[in-house]
Amino acid sequence: MKLTIKTLICALLALAMATTVSAQNETGIITVFIAKKIITMDATRPTAIAVAVRDGQVLGVGSVQDLEPWLKDNKHIIDEQFKDKVLMPGFIDPHMHPMLAAIQFGTTWITPESWDVMGTKTPATIGREAYLSALEAAFAAASKDEPMFITWGYNQMFHGDMSRELLDTISSTYPIFVWHRSAHEAYFNTPMLKHLEGKGVTEAAVKGNPQIDWQKGYFFEDGFFKVAVPALASHLLAPTRVDMGYAKARDYLNFNGITTVADMSTGNVNWDLEIGALKRTFDREDSPVRVRLTPDAIALAAAMKNADTAFAFIGRVGEKNTRHVFTNKAIKLFADGAMFSQLMQLSPPGYIDGHQGAWITQPALFEETARRYWNADYQIHVHTNGDQGAMMVLDVLDKLKVGKPRTDHRFTIEHYGYATDGISRRIALLGALVSANPFYLYDLGDKYAEVGLGYDRAGRIAPLGGLVRRGVPVALHSDFAMAPASPLFLAWTAITRETQSGKVFGPEERLTMDQAMKAITIDAAYILRLEDRLGSIEAGKLADFTVLDQDPYAVGAAGLRNIKVWGTVFEGTSHPAKTSGP
Repeated sequence: MKLTIKTLICALLALAMATTVSAQNETGIITVFIAKKIITMDATRPTAIAVAVRDGQVLGVGSVQDLEPWLKDNKHIIDEQFKDKVLMPGFIDPHMHPMLAAIQFGTTWITPESWDVMGTKTPATIGREAYLSALEAAFAAASKDEPMFITWGYNQMFHGDMSRELLDTISSTYPIFVWHRSAHEAYFNTPMLKHLEGKGVTEAAVKGNPQIDWQKGYFFEDGFFKVAVPALASHLLAPTRVDMGYAKARDYLNFNGITTVADMSTGNVNWDLEIGALKRTFDREDSPVRVRLTPDAIALAAAMKNADTAFAFIGRVGEKNTRHVFTNKAIKLFADGAMFSQLMQLSPPGYIDGHQGAWITQPALFEETARRYWNADYQIHVHTNGDQGAMMVLDVLDKLKVGKPRTDHRFTIEHYGYATDGISRRIALLGALVSANPFYLYDLGDKYAEVGLGYDRAGRIAPLGGLVRRGVPVALHSDFAMAPASPLFLAWTAITRETQSGKVFGPEERLTMDQAMKAITIDAAYILRLEDRLGSIEAGKLADFTVLDQDPYAVGAAGLRNIKVWGTVFEGTSHPAKTSGP
């Protein structure tokens, strides 16, 4: 009988506990995070010291006393782990390429600038002799178990000329793939070309392609993306390789305080593979990052061999949205070529040496595609880097607005590599937005002042001050791995406009601290049409916070890039940053 009573009591206690837990899950326990300072990016209450969170959502912000109406009748806990830290809204990188990052993490980096990826350091390599020495050493040290040796980071303006003939001197028997710093170009040695021939890419097959020089082993823009990459897919896109790269990219984003990114060219490589890897990596319960998909409309049309089919497909993508991998009726288009390659389209007087830029998408096809999606009320993001490229894009936007007027269209210029003040004015008049990469100036300003642009035009690389003065919402992005996915560093470059040498170019185009902080939080959310739930710490929004050791406004521009990121809070759950890559 005693055993029976004991068993009954235990059963009743277990039932009571289960009922309590069930009730807590139903109503949720409130967690109040206490911080040294909370920078909300909400103009009505810019700072606080406490934020109440339940079920991943912010309930209120202020002091603990301010939150008392929420707490007095609800179960809650006070979390003081950040009492000596500063909280900001979770940083947003509104333009990166997870697939590109995954592939690049699997290569050997030899770059003209130094990198630090979660403690893995890459030194700057500048000069032809230094580059060739580093390339030879890296090739000699590389395992030959892989079908090819891939190195990323070469740039002719820092490293001298490259060719198939030169690469053959390093190896005439083992495939070598030199991937340009821009990621839009590649050089292959003879064994690598033979590898491509085995995949159906032959000299005869590519004859007449203006973006392939077979004799030089040189593939660029569509010659690279639409000819070489598909032939290399079985290696570059091997699931194990891709998943490892995606996981490292996710950890790297968390390391820098990023909670939301936009995949700004989804489907450019392989839609099914990309989406599968994204969901395996970012839809996990322990993932601290969400991804907004932005389908590459023209790449998908080419892959499906029909623009109508691609249009219908893109229209159904949102039906498969998940909690952390989703789209919201936006597409990506490309205009002119890469900034790192000096293939952007420039208006007269053009490049100093007389070379010509390139169109990734010919203007007629660009306009046709833009009109199709504009008329269907899509948000359109456009890669453009040169002033002539931007003018073409804005001409098209002007026509679209006349043909079908739209309010709140959020047509977004992506990168904004080099532009005149007249272009900034026109962007404002047309109601467009700008998501910019300020790293261009830091990384390329010194070199482009000497090669290609000259000192005066180099001062107009990523000119953001004129945009914000005209009321244009501006976001800062990394386009990783074109720039470090470090919002604080990107903000520092936009505020100081310093180059690698410490020179200041175009100081009138600087952002203020507050403008730069908005550009990595609330304005970045606005550009992704996510400002209703992200970008600021206020009631009703998701509880995404970036945890910092110092206050950016207190340390100022001088200390901004040296602030340490503890990690993040993602939908109410803490995620400390890893100290080194996997």
